[in-house]
Amino acid sequence: MIKRMREMKSVIFCLVSIFIIAGWLLGFVVQIGAQPQKTITGQNNPAVDPQAVQAAVSEGGTIVLKGTLNFGDKGMVNITKDVNIMGETDDKGVPITKIKGGFWTFHSPLPSQLPPEVPGPKITIQNIHFDGALWCPIQLAYSSGATIANNKVTNLRPIPIPVPVFGKTGVFAQQAIVCGTLNEQPKEPKYLPGVFTGQLIITDNEIDMYNENPVNTLAQGVLVIWTTGINAQIQRNTIVNCSRNSIEMLDNYLGQDGSGMIMIKDNRIVTATEGTPIPTPQTPNGIIVGWFMDMPSGLNPQRNIKHVVVNNAIRTRGKTSGGIATLTDGVVVVNNTIVSDGEDSIPLFITSSDGYLAYNKMEGMSSKPGVFVTPWKPFKGSKNFIIDNDLKQFKTSAAEVIFDKDSCNNLFVGPTCKIGDFGSNNFIQMSK
Repeated sequence: MIKRMREMKSVIFCLVSIFIIAGWLLGFVVQIGAQPQKTITGQNNPAVDPQAVQAAVSEGGTIVLKGTLNFGDKGMVNITKDVNIMGETDDKGVPITKIKGGFWTFHSPLPSQLPPEVPGPKITIQNIHFDGALWCPIQLAYSSGATIANNKVTNLRPIPIPVPVFGKTGVFAQQAIVCGTLNEQPKEPKYLPGVFTGQLIITDNEIDMYNENPVNTLAQGVLVIWTTGINAQIQRNTIVNCSRNSIEMLDNYLGQDGSGMIMIKDNRIVTATEGTPIPTPQTPNGIIVGWFMDMPSGLNPQRNIKHVVVNNAIRTRGKTSGGIATLTDGVVVVNNTIVSDGEDSIPLFITSSDGYLAYNKMEGMSSKPGVFVTPWKPFKGSKNFIIDNDLKQFKTSAAEVIFDKDSCNNLFVGPTCKIGDFGSNNFIQMSK
């Protein structure tokens, strides 16, 4: 029975992915066909290159970038119109167009009128090697649909954060791809409905987040936060050496019509060996999904967007790393492989309820459990379906699975393993 359920769910995931991608491709072809095309060849000159790209982007349409462009220390291009920014690739599809330097190199700023009077621009950025950007090369706050595909990010330069972060000073920020409004509101951070909406595709990017000060650098490879009704696909990205959260999806709201879903699929992650213990000591981590600024919305079906985390391969290398952490009710976590190298790492950390967590494989060695279900703040850690996860290659001095105090009404079905049940009314059925 469980095998048939697994086969049916695999078919459903495939069909959903096919329909979403087909719709995106059709819209992409229509959009490209209607736009004029401009070509800019880089001069490797910060006095020339940013201005040339800005002039083309200000007109909108399709812009093809060639060669090496130099944006200096803080060159920035603001995006306010529908635009398709494309680099060139070699015969293997590897980006050969390079942009050196820059600060928020490609940036879609907040509109002057809030709430926005019109939807934001539709933005595509693809086939570009961003090398040596300061803080973040792709920072999109205002958009009604974005595609960020087949880019490469290297040598990101962290920037000092001028104010204390969760009470700690001397913290640096380092991010590769940011979608949402958080970084645009340093004085009055709050959710702005309807600013970042539409279909979001972040796929096939190669991101190296190495930095020399990981214990003081708050880093995210892909950060999506404070959006409205997005249909997001975060797929086939490779993210290495991130010193906080490699993929972080937080506080993303359903649309007023109930629209929106987030799928995180087929990504390859290898964390840094050390990370910053901000805002929690669990670091550096693989994938974090759910709610942090507005946690009660993770329990509200009128606000809580659906999160699906499937087929990702994660290797956590920090002492206290987490593989996948869920801070949202109704999450689906299926077919992921998590290898934990840290002595106090936790592959699967579940605080939320009504989740379906199945067929994941945990490997490595830790003093902590492979699956840890625990209430945290408003999340109850209850009524989850934990089905047929593979813990045979995970070695721990603790129980392989722990239901913490006050977690209740969870269902565990799977091979025989050591379970610590400190909650109540948890149903456990083990087979050889």
